[in-house]
Amino acid sequence: MLSLRDLAGLDGVAGTVVTSVWVGLTPLAVVAIGLHVVRFPRFAACIGLVFGTISGTVALLATVQGDGKGSLVGISIAGPAATLAGAVLTIVGAITVLTSTRRSAVRTSGGNP
Repeated sequence: MLSLRDLAGLDGVAGTVVTSVWVGLTPLAVVAIGLHVVRFPRFAACIGLVFGTISGTVALLATVQGDGKGSLVGISIAGPAATLAGAVLTIVGAITVLTSTRRSAVRTSGGNP
């Protein structure tokens, strides 16, 4: 019997790892957003780097190998391309947060006359 895992070459251990990690990406994104909301942007950025790397790698593979030529079922290019664009934006945002300096307001009593 032919399955989608066989078509994508994800049979065996590689398929189990990819599908297990892919299911965990949604909770990982929720945790990253939650950490950013409660003022832990650097922790959120680290999680964002992991999220962007995993989802970007899978999306890139699906975009490159998912042309659907010679197979019974093909992958639409719009989904993986949108995921890849989101992963790139996530990685760029995470790197920006991690490399930026923390700014704090300095308050002087009395001010300038």
